Amino acid sequence: MFKTACATIALIALANPALAAGCVTPKDAAALKTAVMQQALMVAAFQCREASAYNGFVTIYRKELQSSDAVLKAFFVQRGGGESGYDRFKTKAANISALEQARRSDAFCADTHALYAAVLAHRGSLISFVDSLPAVPNMGNACIETRPASRLARADR
Repeated sequence: MFKTACATIALIALANPALAAGCVTPKDAAALKTAVMQQALMVAAFQCREASAYNGFVTIYRKELQSSDAVLKAFFVQRGGGESGYDRFKTKAANISALEQARRSDAFCADTHALYAAVLAHRGSLISFVDSLPAVPNMGNACIETRPASRLARADR
C-alpha cells in the first residue's frame, strides 16, 4: 500500500501541470502524500468495509487533515491550478486507488487494513506518520524544494 500511494503521487504529478511547473516545499510534499493516503483510505472505507476505521482516522487526525488540506489547496491556487486543480488532484487520487482496488482486490484491502492499523496505532502527529511513508520516487519535473517560500517565489519570476 505504501508503494502504491507513492506511485499514485508520481502518476498524478506527471499528469498535472501545476506540479510539473515548479518545485514543491517539504510541507507541500507532505500535503500531497497525506491527500493521496487519505483518498486511498476513503476508497478502502467503501470497497473493503473499513468505514469504522476511516471514521476513527478522520476523528483522530481531524485538525491535521484540515490543515494539510488547506496547504494542498493553497499549493494548487499558487501554481495556477486553482481550486479546480485541487479538485482534479483529489479525484485522480481516489480514482487511481479505486482502480488499484479493482485490479488487486484482496491485496489492496489487506494492504489498506495494515495501513489503517499502522496509522491508528501511531502515537505521533499525522505528519510524522506521512513522513515515515516511502519517498515519492518521481514527481515529474517537480522537486522537493528546501529554500524558503519567499526565495522560491522570486526564483519563479
